[in-house]
Amino acid sequence: MEIRQLKYFVKVAETGSFSETSRQMCISQSAVSQQIKALEDELGVQLFIRQSRNVPLTENGKELLPLARQVLSFLSDCNERLNALKGLLCGEINIGLTFSMEPFLRETIIDFMKQYPRVLINIYYKGINELMEMLRESEIDVLFSMKPPVYYDYVDSQPVTEYHLAAIMRSNHVLANRSILTFKDLERHWLVLPEKGIRERNAIETLLQTDTGKLNVRSYINDQNALLNIIEATNCISILAEQSIKDRPLLKGIRISELYTPIRVYAHFNKDVIHKNSVDVFLKMLKESSTLYAIRNRI
Repeated sequence: MEIRQLKYFVKVAETGSFSETSRQMCISQSAVSQQIKALEDELGVQLFIRQSRNVPLTENGKELLPLARQVLSFLSDCNERLNALKGLLCGEINIGLTFSMEPFLRETIIDFMKQYPRVLINIYYKGINELMEMLRESEIDVLFSMKPPVYYDYVDSQPVTEYHLAAIMRSNHVLANRSILTFKDLERHWLVLPEKGIRERNAIETLLQTDTGKLNVRSYINDQNALLNIIEATNCISILAEQSIKDRPLLKGIRISELYTPIRVYAHFNKDVIHKNSVDVFLKMLKESSTLYAIRNRI
């Protein structure tokens, strides 16, 4: 059974005429007759009563008509959705984020949802190893993280933005009026740091083990929001990305001289998978948002 046969069948049923169907569909009358006959032969039933002036439906034809219309409607809907997907009007994207990436994507995620309400965004917060496995299995379309600690031959990485680490503290902290700090300045204060394995922690790991003095680390936490809640409620200090306090007016970030080299953020793709249009647009929006943030903050 072919789609065109169903189209011809429905049109003949609506017009009651092979010749009128031929005229409206811009094909020969013999082609219409042949396709209807082929459909009848395949189904093993007669669909029309051939008369000189019109061709009314048989009982079998009447049974088939609503089903044929339903099939054609479903196919039309499929085409519309696929065309809409090409135009970024519907569909879904699956994004993987390491735990410290949320502040960098929050604004873009919100803007994307507003501009493209028919695109569903699924977001997965996990460790880098688990996310890399999801990317390999095509369970996510894109992964945002720092540079992976090891090489993955199936991954294509594109730089998206970069950021600086800063000492995060309450805006009324005794050090909050400083323009830049050193690890020596932090020695007399309690520190609450990201858990080992998180990129911010990795960036300072070597310094913590060498000539930084005795930093008084009181806790390691693997949840950034929980960590920031503690900073807001105490005089503790943490070391996180400057962007992590964008929506935390009670907190202030001051750069640390030993950590002045920026850290780069990448978008990782599976080399063997074609990018969705929605993912490319999301990435473009993220880059534009990051550029505006850098300009506003003169990074």
